[in-house]
Amino acid sequence: MKRLSEEPKVQFRNVRQLLGLATAMEETAAQRYQGLAARMVKLNEREIAGTFSTLVEEQRDHVEEIAGRSRQLTGAQPPTPADPRGLPSEIARSWDEAEASALLTPYRALGIAVDNEMLAFAYYSYVAAQSDDTAVRATAEWLAGKALDHAATLRDERRRAYRRQGAAGARGEMPMLDASSLPEFVRQSRQLESRAAACHRRIASRLAVLGEDAASKTIAEVAERERANGSEAANGTVEAGRAELAQAARPLPLLRAALAEAERLHQTYLNLADRTRDEQVLAAAQRAADRTLQSLAAIAARLQAFG
Repeated sequence: MKRLSEEPKVQFRNVRQLLGLATAMEETAAQRYQGLAARMVKLNEREIAGTFSTLVEEQRDHVEEIAGRSRQLTGAQPPTPADPRGLPSEIARSWDEAEASALLTPYRALGIAVDNEMLAFAYYSYVAAQSDDTAVRATAEWLAGKALDHAATLRDERRRAYRRQGAAGARGEMPMLDASSLPEFVRQSRQLESRAAACHRRIASRLAVLGEDAASKTIAEVAERERANGSEAANGTVEAGRAELAQAARPLPLLRAALAEAERLHQTYLNLADRTRDEQVLAAAQRAADRTLQSLAAIAARLQAFG
């Protein structure tokens, strides 16, 4: 279950205000998905662009659904919120991740959409629990239910995308965790962290040779975090294909490779959290995903600095 990292900043005085912010959330999502679709077209990633275009249409359907609810309850269209800071920051962060992503696939795109719906569910559930206004509470519960329904539909689409990508061998060499207990999660996680650390150390060393000291430091810090969570026995293990990065002559391919490695680790934990039924494994996978998100953000920021 996706959780909010901070309490919503807006206290809703009435139903119109709540529906106005809900409309803004859906319209903002449509705009971001549209931008990502356009970016994928430029990169000739037609299938991913098509996935995002479909999400744009679904968001527009959500906007119209909320508008209909507003007309039913208040006799008017929902207003434009005066304070956009009420939007959950976690959703904006997931879009920023997508825009910097080195591993975008239809499965990953749909994963972002699922996560956003679950964050919306958490947001509206919080509003419903905290509101003293009966109408606001009922409307927030309706919005939370809709977000949960949308997430279930998107999960079905994501499963189909996963099967298509798996059949085509197009999962980007994503490692799989199959931990049924916390000790098993710890063992497998340490191996994955160590492999990632070895890869990132190689990249950091090559960046240093190229004179990219700031970028080298960022990747070295990522490698150190991974090493601290890894297994000493597995340290130094890295696939031969990634070892070829030691000969790269430019910083951008190195940073993209570093980002892709961090994403593999991050997404592996998210995938396990999505599948496991063990509460201890779920909590550990979520903590690991939060930790690796720090690495993702640091590498993405360094990559964007290169323009």
